[in-house]
Amino acid sequence: MKNTSDLLMSAWIRQLKEDWKSANYNYFKSTMRLPNLELSDSDSTLGKWRGGCHRCLTISTTLINTYSWELVQDVLHHEMAHQYVEETLGIRDSTPHGEVFKKICQEHGIDPTATGEIETWIEQKKNNTVLCPENHKLLNKVHKLLALAQSPNENEAQNAMTKAHELLLRHNLSLSDMQTTGNYIHRQIGEIGRTNPIKSIISAMICKFFFVEAVWTFGYDQQRNRSGKILELYGTPENVEMAEYVYHYLQNISELLWEEHKEQKQINGNRHRRTFIYGVLNGFYRKLDSQARENLIKSLVWTGDPRLKDFFHRRNPKLVRTSSRYTKSCQDTYKSGISQGENLVIQKGVHGKGNSELKLLT
Repeated sequence: MKNTSDLLMSAWIRQLKEDWKSANYNYFKSTMRLPNLELSDSDSTLGKWRGGCHRCLTISTTLINTYSWELVQDVLHHEMAHQYVEETLGIRDSTPHGEVFKKICQEHGIDPTATGEIETWIEQKKNNTVLCPENHKLLNKVHKLLALAQSPNENEAQNAMTKAHELLLRHNLSLSDMQTTGNYIHRQIGEIGRTNPIKSIISAMICKFFFVEAVWTFGYDQQRNRSGKILELYGTPENVEMAEYVYHYLQNISELLWEEHKEQKQINGNRHRRTFIYGVLNGFYRKLDSQARENLIKSLVWTGDPRLKDFFHRRNPKLVRTSSRYTKSCQDTYKSGISQGENLVIQKGVHGKGNSELKLLT
């Protein structure tokens, strides 16, 4: 704690209190009382619940200083599950990580392993997101198809992207047929800030066509004491990796296409920028929807993953969906964007920021 200011540590405590209150409402039906929340200077222990007369929940400053707030929340929720078992269920003498505790964690999508030494847990988290050899081969194939999608031959590029998406579809249909318990993860992507219709359209698009669930959730940058909204993806590691890539790709390519459009039309300023990008995204949506209809003819029908939806709803039990509306400031600009979107091909090379060690698509 020596290198952290008192003001910043006070801000962390305030944020932990807010997160505790949200989790108490979302997961535990507001059945618990706020405990004493403290920071520890432990380099090894993630967090700790100390019950009885102490009623103290501690979180490691090493964890806060070194890793994302998303992981801090995982540890907080883990310790809250201990508090719930003791104070709400009245169970004090059982094994700390016994069956009751595991059941509570399973019901609410809480990580039961978020305990012990920091480095051990982080390594375990990494192992859970590492792709198995089969899925590694899958994304290798997708990677090669996206390389072909850079071909100057328009038909060849379109066919390569179509094959890449069909390959992912067949993979997910195969997983669904096996009826196994999925290895699902959640990951926050992008920058913390405000949502806008462009980001919302892209997030809705990757949910519909790239086999993930997504929600705009609270994000916190503990080093700058800055809060806002951030996109959280849910799915298998390979699907989250691909969806994250596509999310950043569409954001970046939309801006590049707008700059090209401005240069071609000799436009000064950005007055119709959003309208153009809305058109690009709407055109690309139409293209993906057309591919989905072609897959329907091939009897490749994706109806969703019930196990993923269950995992998502356990993590977000009180979620309320909202929709974003947008207005078009110039019909001609919008139509130009539509045309660009209908011809858009996802390629490798426009940076998609992945968090895992697998960087096939960047």
